[in-house]
Amino acid sequence: MFKLAYLALDKVNQGIIILDKDLKIVFWNAWLEQYTGKSQEGTIGQKLPQLFPNLSRKPCLDAFQGALFHRQSRFLSGALHHCFIAPVEDIRKDVRQNLLVEPLDYDDEKYMLLQISDLTGHYSRVKQLKHMIKEIDSEYEQVRAAEKINRFKAFHDALTGLPNRYLFYDRLDNAISMAQRNKEMLAVVFLDLDGFKEVNDNYGHEAGDHLLQVVAERLRELLRESDTLARLGGDEFLFIFPQIKSEADAATIAKKILTALANPFMFWGREVYLTASIGISLYPKDAKNSRNLINKADLAMYQVKNSGKNDYHFYHSGI
Repeated sequence: MFKLAYLALDKVNQGIIILDKDLKIVFWNAWLEQYTGKSQEGTIGQKLPQLFPNLSRKPCLDAFQGALFHRQSRFLSGALHHCFIAPVEDIRKDVRQNLLVEPLDYDDEKYMLLQISDLTGHYSRVKQLKHMIKEIDSEYEQVRAAEKINRFKAFHDALTGLPNRYLFYDRLDNAISMAQRNKEMLAVVFLDLDGFKEVNDNYGHEAGDHLLQVVAERLRELLRESDTLARLGGDEFLFIFPQIKSEADAATIAKKILTALANPFMFWGREVYLTASIGISLYPKDAKNSRNLINKADLAMYQVKNSGKNDYHFYHSGI
């Protein structure tokens, strides 16, 4: 019967060791022979910590003492300790083995059963998997960043970084819905720069582009958090000013815009002056949808152009 049990232990796909109270090897199964290259004949009667110094570490010795004198079972995780039996190839620092220590009693003698599971390959695969996951995460972040950049480009002006007409229409639709729910007014302001063509003609398109960027910065400084400034194209800009209380509020805003643009712009040591023509339409007085509000602000702006520029006008039905 004992021989049958030994044969069974030799078939187990893990290391099986039985130690006596002096930590001498009583049993050494075939798996360990193949794994370590040490035969049963060469190990029986040898002290295990002398054969494998890593098993003389404190966690192992504490587990052995606990099993022998306190009849305790202990599990030593390969992830937490460095107590291991070196494989036959070489003594590698990355060896990972789970070690289960259990007390055994036979004929009034105290023994220990050690069950060893080699997890080195498992840890190596986990490490590779973690590396792959890290690479996938990095690639995913790059894709997300690219998507974010592409979304920004799709809805923002490439030159100034301001919202473009598509984003402006979306925000205006939302602002109108909000104003309708709260029974509030909002203003749409259409701005066209006066004399911008002369800047391009006299200084070149590079200077013109730079001027548009500086204009955009000045206008952006006038905004509240709830306001929107967009570049429609060329030298045309659009604003949304929600939650205004009266037409006078919109007039005050228009005056601030004209004042902000009145200061000279510097190009290569030269001062360049610009003015603006501004048209204003109001919700719900002038229109109740985005397209009509923009069209009527545009009409009011052209009235300023035809009347001498550098001013603002509200839309009225007589235009």
